[in-house]
Amino acid sequence: MPIHMGIMCERCQKIHFIGMSRGIKLTPTVGMYALNCQFCSETREFRKEMMRPYRVRDDVFRTGFAQEGEYEVIPMTPKQPRTSNNAEDRR
Repeated sequence: MPIHMGIMCERCQKIHFIGMSRGIKLTPTVGMYALNCQFCSETREFRKEMMRPYRVRDDVFRTGFAQEGEYEVIPMTPKQPRTSNNAEDRR
């Protein structure tokens, strides 16, 4: 199954997929999105860093959301520190 980025509605626990859910919109605030859950009317703002990867079937993804049992949470791997090849950074 493919992996897609999404955000969970904290109230009803449905996953909304970026680019597919009608409930996710960009806000006027730079770097912020708004989730307006069409199922429970929960509204909140979030940053793209708050989205998580989910494994979900294509037919479920195309609906724009998934409910419990229709997705698998993919663990996030911590970012590795960047190593620099720049001589100035090694001083």
